Amino acid sequence: MNCLCDKTLKLIYTDIEGYCGYQCPSCDAVWLPRKFVEAIKHTYHFTYADFLATRTPLKQNAVQSCPDDGHKLVAYQLNNASFSECPCCASIWFEAGELQALLQNYQRVNSNTSILDKLDIFNLFNILS
Repeated sequence: MNCLCDKTLKLIYTDIEGYCGYQCPSCDAVWLPRKFVEAIKHTYHFTYADFLATRTPLKQNAVQSCPDDGHKLVAYQLNNASFSECPCCASIWFEAGELQALLQNYQRVNSNTSILDKLDIFNLFNILS
């Protein structure tokens, strides 16, 4: 999977704000598949349903295409964060700093959730190979 800004750079599977996702080593943009967005509930008072209900579509759509399935991304805003979402797979593209801006709107959950609860085991094999 390549960066949406620089199509020559491969996204790196990594820990981002305590979540597993894909990040560009150059521009620090983040690609979070839907299941990783839903996993935010493990460390923040966040529900995916509320996230969907409270985001606002922006008038202009993003010009980028989904790195997974090629669909045109749709631009949204929630509080002080802007992001683009794939209408097909529901994965989200955050420009540098936008995920952090989104998470500032939610309180942290005091939990003993382990990293294994947030880790996608199938992608762990990609890291190890």
